[in-house]
Amino acid sequence: MIAGNHLPPTELAAVQAFLNSRDPATGRDDFATTETLRRWLLGQRLVAPQAEFDEADRQHLVEVRDALAALVRSAHEDSGNGSTRRWVTILNEAARRVRLGVRLHPEEGYRLMAEGMGVDRPVGDLLVRVMSAMAAGSWPRLKVCANPDCGRAFYDASRNRSARWCSMASCGNRMKGRAYRQRARSGHRTGAADGRRKAETMAAAS
Repeated sequence: MIAGNHLPPTELAAVQAFLNSRDPATGRDDFATTETLRRWLLGQRLVAPQAEFDEADRQHLVEVRDALAALVRSAHEDSGNGSTRRWVTILNEAARRVRLGVRLHPEEGYRLMAEGMGVDRPVGDLLVRVMSAMAAGSWPRLKVCANPDCGRAFYDASRNRSARWCSMASCGNRMKGRAYRQRARSGHRTGAADGRRKAETMAAAS
């Protein structure tokens, strides 16, 4: 199963795209400049066409992105409570800057909506989506690829939520091959050491 091929639910699609706005494998970063940041937010329909951003806004969004990525990792790794609290504190501070409103919906009852201007509005929209995913139970399925050279966010659609890589065809096979080679090297070293000890024992006995 290629976990990365499964589309996430609506509340997580924008969050996954937000985390993948940086690609460690290629060095691409859609938030590298204020202009590329603006184009990305427009492409995701998170801001109005007239929205403008400065360097402080860019740095704030990068910090929120890093904190969200770390929060996703911490849900599946033993990263320590201290580290998790640090990222949660950053996200809580970002949430305090956001103004939320309630909108009635004919079918869903009501929705929380991020309001306001500037960078706080897209941040608020993303945090509302995170909250909705947590409430719906889909949040634990958002993961970061276990391949350290990849780090892409993906949606784990497996039945037992056991997927570790964004794609078994690429990262999964690559990591399994790497683990096999490491075991083979370790076994070779162990065998060589055993041979030397056996030779030394026989020499001493003679």
